Amino acid sequence: MALAIKPTIKEEVEELLLIQQEAFANDLNKYQDFETSPVNESSERLLYKVENFLHYTIWYDEQIIGGIDIREGKEAKYRLNRIFLANTYQNKGLGTHIMQRIEAEFPNAVEWSLDTPHLNNRNHHFYEKLGFKKVGEHKISDKLILFDYKKIMDK
Repeated sequence: MALAIKPTIKEEVEELLLIQQEAFANDLNKYQDFETSPVNESSERLLYKVENFLHYTIWYDEQIIGGIDIREGKEAKYRLNRIFLANTYQNKGLGTHIMQRIEAEFPNAVEWSLDTPHLNNRNHHFYEKLGFKKVGEHKISDKLILFDYKKIMDK
C-alpha cells in the first residue's frame, strides 16, 4: 500500500473538489444543507483553505484519493475540520491509517476535535474506535445536527 499525505498545492484543488463533492453527496441528499454542504464549496473557497490553513492531499498509489483540512488552535489544540476520501476508497481501512499519520504529524497536539452528522453511525463508530468521545451536539438545520467529538492525547 503506497499511502501518502502531502501538503495540498493549488494545482490539486479542482481534483480535490470533485472528490469532495462525491464524498459528501449522500449527506447533502439526506440533510438538504445546501448552504453548509462541502458539495457546494467553490474552488475559490477551497483554494483559500489550501493557502491559509493546514490542508493535505491524500495519495494512494500516486493517485489523489482525498483531502484533509485541519485548523490549528491555541495551546496545541487542533480541529479536524474535514476529511474525505473518494467513495471507491472508503471502507477499506485507509481511514485508520490516515488518522494515525495525522496524529503522528502533530506530536505536540494535546487535543483533537471534530464534528460529524448525527445520523452517520459509521463515522461515530470510526471516531470512537480511534479514541474520540462525544462531548456535545449543535443544530445546523431542522434536518442536520452535528455531534461534537474530542480526543485528549496521551503525553
